[in-house]
Amino acid sequence: MSTNQLEVKNILDDLGKGSVNSVAQATVFALRDTSTFSQVYKITIALYGVLDTVHLQRAKSGLVAQPVQQALALRSLASFVPAWLTRSLYSTRLLNTLSTRWPIIREWLFFFAADHVYKESTELSMRILAKRAIVDFLSLCGHTKLQDLYSTVISSPGIISMMFSLWDLETRDRRFSHCVQDVDVPGPPPFFRISAMLDSCMSTFSKSENWNWPEIMRPFNNDAARMAATALDHLEQDLAEDPIDYDAIIWDTHLITSLSINDTIRIPMLMQHSMQKVTGVIAAMVSQRPPVKKRHLVARAISYACWYIRAYVEDTDGLPWICEVVEAGLLPALLEVEPWLSYLENDNEEDWEPLWLLLSNILPKFTIFRSVLKVMGKSVKAINAAEKVDKLETDGPLYKYWTTLEGLLMFRLNLLETDDVDEIHRFFSSVTNLDQQAPLNAAQAAFTCITAAGNARLTTGNREAIKHIVAEYKLVEPILFAEGIMSRIPTRDLRFLDRIMASDLSLNSERISNTAEKLAPEAAVVEIDYTCIPFRIGVGSIGSLAGPDTCPCDTLMHQKWDTMVELARNSKTPEQKLLIRAYIPCGTAPKAKLQVIPIKRILPGYDPSQDCDPVEAGDTFDHLYSFAGHPFTIIDQSFPGMKLRNKEMDALTIEEKEKESIHAA
Repeated sequence: MSTNQLEVKNILDDLGKGSVNSVAQATVFALRDTSTFSQVYKITIALYGVLDTVHLQRAKSGLVAQPVQQALALRSLASFVPAWLTRSLYSTRLLNTLSTRWPIIREWLFFFAADHVYKESTELSMRILAKRAIVDFLSLCGHTKLQDLYSTVISSPGIISMMFSLWDLETRDRRFSHCVQDVDVPGPPPFFRISAMLDSCMSTFSKSENWNWPEIMRPFNNDAARMAATALDHLEQDLAEDPIDYDAIIWDTHLITSLSINDTIRIPMLMQHSMQKVTGVIAAMVSQRPPVKKRHLVARAISYACWYIRAYVEDTDGLPWICEVVEAGLLPALLEVEPWLSYLENDNEEDWEPLWLLLSNILPKFTIFRSVLKVMGKSVKAINAAEKVDKLETDGPLYKYWTTLEGLLMFRLNLLETDDVDEIHRFFSSVTNLDQQAPLNAAQAAFTCITAAGNARLTTGNREAIKHIVAEYKLVEPILFAEGIMSRIPTRDLRFLDRIMASDLSLNSERISNTAEKLAPEAAVVEIDYTCIPFRIGVGSIGSLAGPDTCPCDTLMHQKWDTMVELARNSKTPEQKLLIRAYIPCGTAPKAKLQVIPIKRILPGYDPSQDCDPVEAGDTFDHLYSFAGHPFTIIDQSFPGMKLRNKEMDALTIEEKEKESIHAA
């Protein structure tokens, strides 16, 4: 008998006798390069043997005080089986062995959770060991060579709930956190992170679109806010670790993104400043100086953070979250990303798609709102003062997209009122000191504050104080935000929107006038799409640019348009009219600005002070319309399909539409 054979025999004998140390000996032997699969397989069967029904019944009946051997056996299997699974000659046999034993293993996992992890009377070291055993073994089941089994594992009743319950425990009790090492716990440090296991689990769900939300939410008593808090706590713990575990940041960021698919979780996540915290990930990562072999992980963490922001920053109307990421330092952080771009260049080209989309489309298009423009303007001015843009490669995509954003931003900043006051921070200063005895004017100031910046920044105490004032002074629906969801655009943003539209119409007045002249006396239609960058403007007849191309169920929008057409045709004044519709970026709550005005208002030299004809005033129309609800998806833009948003349509197509309308006229 060879030395290896003798050693295997001794290990098997000791395992059968209940020896705890024999588990460590079995693990070391199975990981040796000199060990054969036949010898390792014997050890594998022996480890499964101490996890049989007989041992489980003895443990449940108390005949075994602490099933340390069994917990270590689960961890042992999780440590060496993956190495052998990579060898295709043996993977099928190992898969079949684990599959046949999964039912009893599942019972062991539930036993460890109920009778040890959550049982406070149990010795702490045993509770932590039991938790590590569950996490490590379930992580083993997620191995790529075990995918056929993994779907069975995660669909087993109670498994998903147990996984999320342990994940929650890590933040509720730091002693169970992965990053806290207890020397008194038998066995090595944890092999796997629970966040990695859950991320793999959620990715499996997303492929089949089989989201088991009841199981996921059960550990949190269906409290989405509590789940959101747990997810964000994990991310904050990752950033506080020293040294930083980049893999953990990647997993937890991706997990937050996956969980946010569910709107009942997404909104509480946003309300707890997830945008701010994920922006903090980018800011933290760009300042890292890791060894070369870990730089791709930093780049991946940045990419995943950009994916989360890109996916959800436009949720609800988008305004609170856009402001939040900008105030959290997103713009200077993105300018620091350039050195990391090359570390993912051999991966999927979609890795940096969210970064380019944020800079080239999402952030620029929201500068149409005064509240966003002001916050963004401050950030850009600070960036220019620090000369950060000078460090960019002038022929690189980051410089290209940044200069486009900055150019649009500076142009629109010039349209702001001269008496520019930072009303958002001023109002929040007043609301911070608001108490239940505040006078009526203070309450109104608070409501103005909410209108300007959103309920997302108010503390629970302030919100309760405002509710008290609403009841005391019998104010009628003064609050325009409900748990972070805006019901209408702030007045100052609307006024600024009118100013932008007037400016853009004036800049295109020659083109509009030339087309309108050929259509006279019939009204001309001007369609502006502010949901893309650069914005698009088309001019045509009522026939060529008919009713808005929105959801067929959105009959009210078409009724509004028909009203506008009738108003223009039955005008009591002879001057030709313009029918204007402008599509406004409002995230998943898209809106359109509808106007009927006399054409003279867009011409150079127009003086509104001399425009006081009451008859003419009756021929005008101004309405902000909210479209019918549109479902939210993680990838798709939620704005309704419109003529000017068609990918095949560009400036040439719009010009052709004008020519067709003129020819038809």
